[in-house]
Amino acid sequence: MNEYKTKFESQESVILAIVMSIYIIFSIYFFPILLVIAPVPFIIYGVKTDLKSCLLSLIATFLTVGVLFDSLTSLLLFLILVPYTLVCIYMIKKRVKAIKVVLYSASILFISILLLFSILKVGGFDLASKLEENFSQTLSIQMDMLSEMGLTTYELLEKRDSLRSYFETALMIFPSITFISIFIGSYINYLLVSLGLSKIGISILNIPEFSRLRLPDNFAIGTLIMLLTAFLIRWMNISYADSIYVNIMVLIGAFLFAQGLSVINYFLLKIKMKKFFRVLAYIFVFLTPQIILGVSTLGGIDIIFDLRKIKGAKSK
Repeated sequence: MNEYKTKFESQESVILAIVMSIYIIFSIYFFPILLVIAPVPFIIYGVKTDLKSCLLSLIATFLTVGVLFDSLTSLLLFLILVPYTLVCIYMIKKRVKAIKVVLYSASILFISILLLFSILKVGGFDLASKLEENFSQTLSIQMDMLSEMGLTTYELLEKRDSLRSYFETALMIFPSITFISIFIGSYINYLLVSLGLSKIGISILNIPEFSRLRLPDNFAIGTLIMLLTAFLIRWMNISYADSIYVNIMVLIGAFLFAQGLSVINYFLLKIKMKKFFRVLAYIFVFLTPQIILGVSTLGGIDIIFDLRKIKGAKSK
């Protein structure tokens, strides 16, 4: 029986490697965004079997991609996705809370990407320089278009300074925006993994409904540590101090906003507001900067006082 099971799992591993090789090459050529959910089948397979079987399938997949497409691209994707995939499998098998799986796996993926770009920078590839170069080209095209519209020299210079200011701000907060994007991708992946495992009769801890979404209990302590670190970095005048401080503040604000929006959703559902009006309320929140700040503050209050009284509740 065990011999049959091992043979069947080996066949599954081979089939998974073949299918995912085709999927990854197709994604690279046509829809790179699809690479975001590439780890999902491997995570499902790893939870069903074990880490070793999943790792072997990952190695086979990226070796195939390297042979059929490009070895460097395959290696880079392998270094980025494998730690994330294995951490997800390990934490799911250990029955870690869903929101922690999402947060910690996203952190692992973010660190992997940072390390990779650090290695590439040593090799001569500088992402910031590439972005600056692309922006300069885009700015030049934009200025030519505005010039043809008959704007005065003063108006053109003002527009150029405004665009450059936007770019510098975007470049400064690029790391935090990247992490938030990775977190959202990790959230989607967990939902897909949960759905896939349920189809084969394996249940895992589900992500709570949005109205009951709550950041980990130690988030408040982590926030205080990050804020203290940010202030110390600025006080010591360390290189990139302002950039580090701004990115920390953006991250904290984004997570507090998510929890604050969850609190609002909870109480809107409690008063049985119709979905149409709830959607209008969310649109109004996103379009009003002052309210966004208030929602983030509400999220912070909920962390401290547990306004919904769901602290410690099990994931549904």
